[in-house]
Amino acid sequence: MLSLDLGKSPKERDQFILVSILCLCAGILSADILIPLGFVIWVLYLVPLLMSVWLSHRYAPFFVAWLLAIMILLGGMISGSAHASPDDLPNRAIFILMLAVISLLVWEIKTNYSLLETEIAERRAAQDGLEILARTLEDKVALRTCELSDLNDKLILDIAERRKVEAALALAHQKLTLLAQITRHDISNRVFALLIELDLAKEIAGKGPVQPALASIGKTALTIQDQIAFAKDYQDIGAQIPGWHRVDAVIRSVGDQLNTGSVTLTLDLDRVEIFADPLIGKVFYNLIDNALRHGDTITRIAFSYHMSGPDLVIVCEDNGIGISISDKQHIFTKGFGKDSGLGLFLIREILSITGISITETGNPGKGARFEITVHPGDFRTGETTAL
Repeated sequence: MLSLDLGKSPKERDQFILVSILCLCAGILSADILIPLGFVIWVLYLVPLLMSVWLSHRYAPFFVAWLLAIMILLGGMISGSAHASPDDLPNRAIFILMLAVISLLVWEIKTNYSLLETEIAERRAAQDGLEILARTLEDKVALRTCELSDLNDKLILDIAERRKVEAALALAHQKLTLLAQITRHDISNRVFALLIELDLAKEIAGKGPVQPALASIGKTALTIQDQIAFAKDYQDIGAQIPGWHRVDAVIRSVGDQLNTGSVTLTLDLDRVEIFADPLIGKVFYNLIDNALRHGDTITRIAFSYHMSGPDLVIVCEDNGIGISISDKQHIFTKGFGKDSGLGLFLIREILSITGISITETGNPGKGARFEITVHPGDFRTGETTAL
C-alpha cells in the first residue's frame, strides 16, 4: 500500500499541506486564465478548501476561502473574461458566496472532527487507564487472595491448637475441681471429728486449766470450717452462666435460712430483677448475716432501691452501730474483719462477675448502709427494662 509522509510533527504537516494548497491554487488560477471555462474550472477550488480541514489552525477553512476568493477575482481580472462576458463577474461572485458557505461547513466539520478526535483520545486514555487499573486490581486481588489463603491456613492451625489447649485445660480444671472437692470433703470430715473430740475433751476436762486451750482449738477448727466453705463458694464463682434474678425473692429465700430473732426484715423492691451470677443469694445472705453478727443494737434491716441517673442502686441498711470511718476502706479486703474476713470480700467478687459494684456509705453509730450499683442493661424493673 502506498503511504504518504506528511511530516513528523504537526508543524511540518501544516507546512506541507499549505504548500500543496498554494500550488493547487496557482495551477487552478493558471487554468482559469488560460482556459476560461467558468464553473468547470472553479469547482477545482473546492479541493484546496477541503484540504484546509487537515490544517491545525482552527479557522484555516476561512483563511483558505479568502485566498480562493482572491484567486477567483484575480483570474477574472487577468483573463479579461469579466470584460468579455457580462455574466462572468456575477458568476464569480456567486461562486465566492458558495465558497463562503462551503468554508463554514468545512469549519463545522473540522471543529466536530477535532472534538471527536479529542473525545476518542480521552476515551482511549480512559480505556488504557481502566485496563491498567483492572490489571492492578487483578494483581492485588490475586495477592490478597493468596495472603488470605495463607492466613486461613494459619487460623485453621491456630484453632486446632487452641482446641487442643482448651481440651487439656478443661481436663486439668476437671481434675483440679475433683481434687479440691475430695480435699475439702476429707478436711471437713477431719474437722468435724476434731470438734466432736473437743467436745468430749471439754466434758472430761471440766473447768480445769486446759479449758481455755480447748476453747482456742475449737475456735481454730471453726475458722478452718469457714475457710473451707469460702473456698467452695469462691471456686463456684463464674462457674455457671449468669442469669436474671428477682431481688425480693432471693432476699426472702436467704432470710428464711437465718435466725433473725427480733430483727425486722423489710423489703421495698417491687419487682426489681438484676442480671447476676447464680451465687447472688450468697451476697444477700452475707449482708444480712453480717448485720446480725456485728450490728449489736440492731432491730431493723431494710432493703430498698432508687435510680441514680441511668443506674439502679439497691440499698441494704440497718440501725445498728455502723462501721467506723477507718474500717470503711478495708471491709471488702480479704481477711479483714472480726471473724474470717471473707464474707464482704466474697460479696464483691460475686457482684463483679457482671460488673456490679458495692460500697458502704453509712454513718458510724447510726447503722451500716451498703449500696449495690447496677448499670443499664443489667437490671429490669416492674415497669421498664433498662437497655
